[in-house]
Amino acid sequence: MSRRRKKTAARTRNPPASSPPAAARSGARGEQLAAEFLARAGYRLVARNLRTTHAEIDLLVRKRRTFVAVEVKARALHAAPERTVNGHRLDRLQRALLALLPRLRPRPTMLRIDVIAVRWLPSGPELSHFTAVRSFVPLRRSYRELWRRPEAAGYVWPTPLPDRADCPKPMPTLAEQIIPRRKLMLMASEAVIFTAMLFFGTSLPPLANADFPLLRFDTNWLRGLLTSLTIAIICQASLSYNDLYDWKVSQNRAELPNRLLHSCGYALVMLACLVLALPSLFFFPGLPNVSTETWKLILLLLVSFMVVWLFRHAFHWFFYKWRFGERVLVLGTETSAQELGRMIVDNPLAGFELVGLVHEHETDALSNGNQPQYKVVGNIKQLRELCEREAIARVVVSLPERRGKVPVDQLLECRMSGVQVEEREAMYERLTGKIAVESMRPSYLIFNKGFAKDPTTLALKRVLDILAAFLGIVLSLPISIVAALAIVLTSRGPLLFAQERIGQDGEVFRLLKFRTMHVDAEKHSGPVWAVPNDARVTLVGRLLRLTRCDEIPQFYNILAGQMSFVGPRPERPHFVEQLRQSIPFYPLRHTVKPGLTGWAQVRHPYGATTEDAQEKLRYDLYYIKNMSLLFDLNIILRTTGVILLGKGAR
Repeated sequence: MSRRRKKTAARTRNPPASSPPAAARSGARGEQLAAEFLARAGYRLVARNLRTTHAEIDLLVRKRRTFVAVEVKARALHAAPERTVNGHRLDRLQRALLALLPRLRPRPTMLRIDVIAVRWLPSGPELSHFTAVRSFVPLRRSYRELWRRPEAAGYVWPTPLPDRADCPKPMPTLAEQIIPRRKLMLMASEAVIFTAMLFFGTSLPPLANADFPLLRFDTNWLRGLLTSLTIAIICQASLSYNDLYDWKVSQNRAELPNRLLHSCGYALVMLACLVLALPSLFFFPGLPNVSTETWKLILLLLVSFMVVWLFRHAFHWFFYKWRFGERVLVLGTETSAQELGRMIVDNPLAGFELVGLVHEHETDALSNGNQPQYKVVGNIKQLRELCEREAIARVVVSLPERRGKVPVDQLLECRMSGVQVEEREAMYERLTGKIAVESMRPSYLIFNKGFAKDPTTLALKRVLDILAAFLGIVLSLPISIVAALAIVLTSRGPLLFAQERIGQDGEVFRLLKFRTMHVDAEKHSGPVWAVPNDARVTLVGRLLRLTRCDEIPQFYNILAGQMSFVGPRPERPHFVEQLRQSIPFYPLRHTVKPGLTGWAQVRHPYGATTEDAQEKLRYDLYYIKNMSLLFDLNIILRTTGVILLGKGAR
């Protein structure tokens, strides 16, 4: 898969020279000027005029673990010296770099070819630095194969050298990722938390079975500490797998509980496998026989994850309190941009700090004549300068009309300088736990991550549905008997009510419920939304709706495969036809099985209007995008709280 790397040029001038050097000395003088220029830019000189079997490398430099072969072209009175570098020369330089690969230390993670053009002008030498003319990531293959077939080196992105008139301003290349200090602090702190909870929890009452003197440092003490540290590393690997050491994810209050639940599940599965495979690996001085007291270890892990959840709230509050959040610029000044700015300000613990809005035109005059709520700090022409001056970490593009109006060059400059650039929809989703369907473009759904239907996930989801439905039927049997007797004794009509609903792929099925309304309640009105204190609802039906017990017969729909335990709630065909005409992307909720409960049900109250349906669709699409087994378990646990508190019942 080919990719295009943005070429960059940096120009600098040295003190004026009285006359251009002679042709014989121009190359050496140009290399000296190039070496001085690269040193000022933070590069370390590895070798100069390095001869290999394939080509001579004028300058070999490195920055961190990126090694760069620099081709210096110094020409007196030449209009564009960089144009003398052809594809054949680049191929030879690439072979030379790959031949040197086994001897390069530290081991490179990126190899690159740059060109520095030196023009000798009457006023003095002028340097132009073209970065990433060719760059590639070395893969683990034999070095003999790499230099014989350069395309085997990894992804290669050749780019033609630009015209001198089109050369952009100096732009640093993307540096390799290093672990920030805050990330190291978070990882180290949580390692201490997990280790301390496990070590002291198994060594002290009430969980410890054997007396263990903590102040006596011996072999058992060390083995117990190493065992606790090993389990802590496994837990942190699970946290890392769920992106909880990604700073922007770990600060998101809406996402943190769900991801922590995922992490806890993965950690328990990994530990269970290790206990079965290598029981001797685990040793706790206070628990002589771990295999028979595994529940204590599980309990300690659950408590440890709860402590981590509380610790993260305190950790991120501290950094927010002292303004250590990720600084954000919003590109745009229209209503959608101002709303996004308000959401960032209203969600401080999400880890973002709004610096201001940037006007999408080169003039600061507002197109609608209205003063925005949040200050406009500049215009699109000043975007990169603002990012450097304000230490911006993220630019969010919030333009109502993007066709032909997205400032690609300015955003690409920011992206190549290390600033994250993302769409408004991505930030909205991160802040709210839902998808903005009203302003979403089809390309966001097509090219974005998520919406994957993994066969293994679907199979496990079906197993969970069957087990949960059987368990639900057994546990709710006494309630069902009481509800059935109450319905039969207080109102005439059938016990169950079957209603047509739209299921997966638009198929119609009959959803079962305990009857909560009078017979022929919609005979004269036709299909209508339920309203508060609905006169059609019976006295017993009102109680069943309040406790959600009227949904119990839907366990049979789940066993029949018409529904899932978790998913978007099914709607009636009459309302679906209305909603698909007024709400964009509404049919997408039918790409999965409807559910007895769902993300919209635990995050939004009962909805009986088109606006409520649109709001629920935002949550439903978020669920479909991030559907997983542990996400379902999270929703089931939240549903329990919703039922106990009677939220949203009507």
